[in-house]
Amino acid sequence: MPREKIVRDFAEWAAFSSTRSGCPIKSREAVYPLIRKPNYGEIFDGDLITQEEFGRWHEINTMAICQADSRLPIGWAVKLINIYLKTRVYIARDGRDGLIKCIHPPIDNGLWNGIMGEYGNEPVIINKTHCVLKIKDIITYDIYEIIIEGCRLIAEMRRCHLIEVEELWQGTMI
Repeated sequence: MPREKIVRDFAEWAAFSSTRSGCPIKSREAVYPLIRKPNYGEIFDGDLITQEEFGRWHEINTMAICQADSRLPIGWAVKLINIYLKTRVYIARDGRDGLIKCIHPPIDNGLWNGIMGEYGNEPVIINKTHCVLKIKDIITYDIYEIIIEGCRLIAEMRRCHLIEVEELWQGTMI
């Protein structure tokens, strides 16, 4: 199917492009196999997916990426997955029922800046979302989960999907 290939290729390219600034691995030959490492079929094929099922899948596949190349910290592995899923699930509307409610916003300086600008006076949120301030410092999945917990609080306050916290991203601000 042409659409499937176009969407998949674009999602891979978007994830690869996210490595341009600060990622310890930048070559196409190294990054594309890491983007392809997760078993996306597990979350794209089937019936309704739950948050718990997605959470287990996300952690297992993040660790698989890190094991495939030890130069990549957890923060960069989750960014590859999250950019890929943002493109395929949120933008292209691919995947199982309920998947759009599960996917995570990509964490980076643009999002951290937007969260600080909007919620800087909310210590409960900031203590979670800003427990570290650089992608390379997300060195355990537990740290990543704390950041996502803070993003969930924002999503609840905004009455939006977790991925839609990405609305706060300031990466295009001049």
